[in-house]
Amino acid sequence: MAERFVTPKTSLRDAINNAAGPIALSNRVLLQFAPLSFALFIGSSPTRLSGSILEWFIVATVGYLATVIVLLAFRATVLPVTPGRKPKLLLTSLAYVVAGLARGLSVYTTGAALGVMPEAELWYRLVGGPLYVYGSIAILAIFNASRMRHEKTLAELEAEKAELDELRGGIRERIRLQRADLLRRVQVALEPAVKQIQSELESSSKTVSAKLTDLVETVVRPLSRDIGLNSQIDNQVNQITRRASGAYSKSRFPSRLSAGAMIVPEIAFFGTASIAIASNVITFPDAVLLTSVVSLLVILASYKFFQFILKNVWVPFVVALLISMLIAAVCGVMANTALALLGFGLNPTLYIQSISAQVVITLVSFYMQFLRTQRSDAEREMKNVVSDLAIMNSQLRQEVWLNRRRIASILHGSVQSALYASAIRLAKSQSPSAEEIESVQSDISAAINKLESGEGTENFVDVLEQIRDVWEGAVEVELPQLSKELVAQLEANPVASACAAEVVREAVSNAAKHGKAEHVVIAIELTGPHLLGITVTNDGQPLPAEIEAGYGSSILDEVAFSWQLENRGGYTVLGAAIAI
Repeated sequence: MAERFVTPKTSLRDAINNAAGPIALSNRVLLQFAPLSFALFIGSSPTRLSGSILEWFIVATVGYLATVIVLLAFRATVLPVTPGRKPKLLLTSLAYVVAGLARGLSVYTTGAALGVMPEAELWYRLVGGPLYVYGSIAILAIFNASRMRHEKTLAELEAEKAELDELRGGIRERIRLQRADLLRRVQVALEPAVKQIQSELESSSKTVSAKLTDLVETVVRPLSRDIGLNSQIDNQVNQITRRASGAYSKSRFPSRLSAGAMIVPEIAFFGTASIAIASNVITFPDAVLLTSVVSLLVILASYKFFQFILKNVWVPFVVALLISMLIAAVCGVMANTALALLGFGLNPTLYIQSISAQVVITLVSFYMQFLRTQRSDAEREMKNVVSDLAIMNSQLRQEVWLNRRRIASILHGSVQSALYASAIRLAKSQSPSAEEIESVQSDISAAINKLESGEGTENFVDVLEQIRDVWEGAVEVELPQLSKELVAQLEANPVASACAAEVVREAVSNAAKHGKAEHVVIAIELTGPHLLGITVTNDGQPLPAEIEAGYGSSILDEVAFSWQLENRGGYTVLGAAIAI
């Protein structure tokens, strides 16, 4: 089944603001008013008042020029078309009325001079001119505001997307060039200190434990924080990915529309008023108010009726267009029938002209709704894109972290954990056995090797087991049972896998260091099509009222889509979501 395109409800306030805004007197609107202005004269006047097409073309030209000159005068003085200007309803209405009066008077004077305008037409032109100018210009302003807003939105979104794509293209290479220098800094600072401790392992366990702890506090942590500070590249990435929330592709042509949603009774009412009232002045001069009220109420009620019964009728674009035209004709017939029942019937020419006017007004409102439907679809799609970009934003931060700061995270994570765990185990033993010394040496050597190798891609399950083994004897770590599907998904996404592992490693390390935890439980599951949920619960000391953010928090900010740390039911719980 074809996709349904939802048309938003018309906002009367927005329509009024657009009709009184800067777009109303723009060149675009004034040029679009020309064919409407000429069509009204040439389409109706010759058949009603006689005269040649050329004569009425001259009348129409004078009327159009008089209208535009007045509107341009208002634009040059009190109603500038400056973008962003606030709507000025009273001044704009005054401009419409004055321009309409100028139009009516100039048309009557020119027509009388050419011999095609009888004296009885004066009041019709003076009343009809302002009404027609007001209705036509206002509808064109509403139409163009909707269209320009649609075009502007898409253009801005395309620019945002292009800027994001350009940044993503060059970021990885620039990060790669920094790796060698970062690794050299780490090795120069860390390796001599570790070798000295390794050479003293057979001395007092308390002394070695203290030195291991001191190494972490004076070398590892400051060095990891220094390397992990944001660079200009990272700041650019973060800035552009925040702006990328508007990325969007192309507007789509609606396949199925709500037939009722394409009908706008208010526009039909407004457009009909701009024509019918003036027409009644000359057609029914003794009953202008009655005929105008009846025809307008019937038009509004009939359009409302069809809008209601067709709101859940979803049809292709062409069918919706034909239905709207048919409804316009039917509503026009109903209004004329109501007048006829009251004894105010129209002659065949005026009857056809009134029906034609309804069809034209409805076509204009249909196109306005069509554009609003496209924009609504663009905005709906944009929300989906924003959701996807939020994931992409997180994945981009993951790549930045993985490529530029992997060394810093290894220092803060694997190396620090290994040294702290070794220090805790040695502190519990008065005289370490050969096996304990060998275990400490193995942990430290493994951490150094991980730095030198740059920590290649690791199996996520193996990483969890390594975390548990590193803390064995110091903290009991309970690992989750992972499904085959989840493991496969992690193996297929090494960046997300590394980030998930770092979240777990950071949570366990903090539980031991800051919370003095003895038992940690890890839970991992998919919480969405692109999100991996990680929960790490420990039985350590509760979190203080105020927590000072450290380097570990900055790692979580980068690698996690979202995260929170809280006291819950006597336990400390870290919850994080990883984009995958």
